[in-house]
Amino acid sequence: MSRAWIVLLLAGCASEESGAEAEAEAEAEAEAEAEAEAEAEGEDCVALDEVVSFDTDDDVTLEADLRSIAQADGPAAVLLHMIPPGNNRTNYPSQFIDALYDLGITVLNVDRRGAGGSGGAAMDAYQGPQGALDAKAAVDHLAALACPPDPSRIAIVGASNGTTTALDYAVLAAASARPAPAALVFLTGGTYTENNNTVDTHRATLEAIPILFEFASDEAIWSSQFVAGAPTGWNFDERTVAPGSGHGTHMFSADPASIDFVAGYLGDTL
Repeated sequence: MSRAWIVLLLAGCASEESGAEAEAEAEAEAEAEAEAEAEAEGEDCVALDEVVSFDTDDDVTLEADLRSIAQADGPAAVLLHMIPPGNNRTNYPSQFIDALYDLGITVLNVDRRGAGGSGGAAMDAYQGPQGALDAKAAVDHLAALACPPDPSRIAIVGASNGTTTALDYAVLAAASARPAPAALVFLTGGTYTENNNTVDTHRATLEAIPILFEFASDEAIWSSQFVAGAPTGWNFDERTVAPGSGHGTHMFSADPASIDFVAGYLGDTL
């Protein structure tokens, strides 16, 4: 073979190798772009079931159980238990959390300050402005997840004086231009709900928020006062159970049908 033919043959091989390399690079770039798009669209989201911790704006570390769905921009619910320190996030039965999760709702079940695995003083959870910071920190933690829920689809569920924080957070959100809660659930609201803010003072803010008042007949006084003139987005579910048995999250054991009712309300609303 002549020298000229050898040179041409080598040049052809080099050209084929260069073309193959360029094609491989192009394919790699296309795959990387596809992966980035898939991640952005939440296709790589995974469900989580874990204990988490996060800090409030006043440097209190809170502990919570996170059970998230494998989807970005979905709904979520923050659960706030009854009065600390004698109560904690175990107030919420697994059946209720399962019911929410089965409806595609991410659940963040929080130990309020002064309770369970959280730091801080218990009284600050419901007296003064600090309690609202617990709910704010919970919502901010959800926003920081790799696959976060839609910030406009987050409900706040309060039991007994956990309703204090639920109400206070709705007021805080309105004052700081944060997304309003997509729904509020008051499991046995009472005069303690208005420790720091009253419903009448913030009526305009609250009338724009769907609210479920869930209560037993023997503790109906506070909730029932809002029935007359209530906006269409407010719902009232009164249940007859043994006196003293249906307060706050105790309603879930006193009347198990309330589990599906409250979960179904959130599923429909969010």
